[in-house]
Amino acid sequence: MQADDRADGEAGDRADERAERAADKRGAWLRQLDEECPYQVVLPRGRSDDEIMNFLNAYVGKFDMYVEDEYAVFVRYCFADPLDAAIFRSRFEHRASRFRLAG
Repeated sequence: MQADDRADGEAGDRADERAERAADKRGAWLRQLDEECPYQVVLPRGRSDDEIMNFLNAYVGKFDMYVEDEYAVFVRYCFADPLDAAIFRSRFEHRASRFRLAG
């Protein structure tokens, strides 16, 4: 094995280790979020993103959100209070229902 091949292999191993650590950190963060904000609503990203943020900042107590997948198609909104989640769902989920895929 040549030195260049070994260096490439070691660099790949380090990249794999970094990816594993990042996945572990994300998993730990998601578990903590599920504990703190267990009432969750998933909506597709869309034109109402600004309206949603304005609503969250104005009317909701504790919340968090994250992109559901690597393509940033869906956002998961997480709430500490079930009433906040219910109000949010009633206000925004019906708009998203028209974007459901046939299946």
